[in-house]
Amino acid sequence: MEKKVHTTTITVYDRDSSYQQVGELLHSHAKGILLRVGYPMDNHNVAIIFLILEMTTDELGALTGKLGQISTVKVKSTTLKV
Repeated sequence: MEKKVHTTTITVYDRDSSYQQVGELLHSHAKGILLRVGYPMDNHNVAIIFLILEMTTDELGALTGKLGQISTVKVKSTTLKV
């Protein structure tokens, strides 16, 4: 399957309970992550993570599916047409 470039935005609504899970999932898919930018909002206990990924759509689905199973995490992805 062909690798494509994707953007993904991850919103973590409860950093205290789920940030470690998110970090471990991202670490396990590190080979496909081209850019990772995080913005913690300490006063709201929220974090926003922006990713640029190069992976197959199956790999993207596996990552976003696992992230989406965490109750305090919301994920949005887009595939670039390049």
